[in-house]
Amino acid sequence: MDHLIVVGSGGRPYREYAFTSLAPRYRLSALLPAEPTWQRLYLDDWRVVDFADDAAVVDALRSLAGPDSGVLTWDETVLKSTARAAEKLSLRHMSAESAARCRDKYTTRTLLDAAGLPAVRYGLAHSANEAVSIAEGLGFPVVVKPRALAGSVGVVLANDAGEVWDAFGLATGAAFATLPNGHGVLVEEYLDGPEISVDSVVSDGAVTCVHVARKRLGFEPHFEEVGHLLTGWTSEPWADAVRDLVVNAHRALGVELGVTHAELRLTAAGPRLVELNGRLGGDLIPYAGFLATGIDLVVAAAELALGREPDLTPVHDRAAEVRFVYPPYDAVVHRIDLRAAADVPGIEHVAVLAETGSTLLLPPRQAIPRLAALVAVAGDEDGCRAVLDTAVPLVVSEVSGA
Repeated sequence: MDHLIVVGSGGRPYREYAFTSLAPRYRLSALLPAEPTWQRLYLDDWRVVDFADDAAVVDALRSLAGPDSGVLTWDETVLKSTARAAEKLSLRHMSAESAARCRDKYTTRTLLDAAGLPAVRYGLAHSANEAVSIAEGLGFPVVVKPRALAGSVGVVLANDAGEVWDAFGLATGAAFATLPNGHGVLVEEYLDGPEISVDSVVSDGAVTCVHVARKRLGFEPHFEEVGHLLTGWTSEPWADAVRDLVVNAHRALGVELGVTHAELRLTAAGPRLVELNGRLGGDLIPYAGFLATGIDLVVAAAELALGREPDLTPVHDRAAEVRFVYPPYDAVVHRIDLRAAADVPGIEHVAVLAETGSTLLLPPRQAIPRLAALVAVAGDEDGCRAVLDTAVPLVVSEVSGA
């Protein structure tokens, strides 16, 4: 059985599906920041390592890797350290330089501009006054965001100078797991239109766009991702322009290997790239894509790591949608019961996301304060909506004010 080393794991509710997909196909090892708990069921062996110590990551990876091993991470927080270690050990992986370019939104913007791709006007601010000056030059509204975080954390729509000032403070104080915030805050023109994400497979520089998710956003002006719809996209009027932009963005950033997750806005002037992430999509998007098409991007990423071309042949043509459930106010969680919601026909998966006793603060006070996730499968978007509209009211959540 082929050997695959997974670096990092992510949280169980969001990433166990990936281990479930890989474990029957490969012998799995892992590098983890702490002793495994739920991951142990899927692993042959592991090493605990400090991911802030590059030398330790290299040593741990070397101790697990054989001549034909593959290495894979879907964990944003360890993407750069994994890429650097893989490069030192001559293991197949996205290059360290490309991983760093993807992680830094300012570098991404600079390289896209240099490549002549459809422009997003922006500036990098190191003070609130500078952010206001940039915003006034761009024209309101603007989007203010941390330079190097993830999950739309700290991203705010600002309509005037006062809101830019406040947004700068929010962006500089935002945090996501162990990721560094970055040096400076991006101020960008606001892009109109719906937001989508595109998951692609990249093999020796050839980019294949596989899944497109329509993002559901909420909690304005904070761009909280409250759900994702996966359904057919190749016949959409914007499909060719999106494909061209995503392919050219990979070239501009030098991404030649891996499964990636791009985020775009479909503006009146055409698609615009928001960011390109050098790893699998989060928020159960690859799982929903598998339910919708039968294409397993987790397995595709593993096959690339092992030097093989993945099978990207669709076996389904249907829709799958992820919807997240939030508390109605800042709350302490006492109990969550998803049994009735899980019994609704068309609900494929449910997951509790908040532990009993945890405190959830609505955006922007806390990143991703979710109670639960529901995933529906149906023939089309309307079918998914009907299933979820039936199931969500059946979620039992006992909370009290925080």
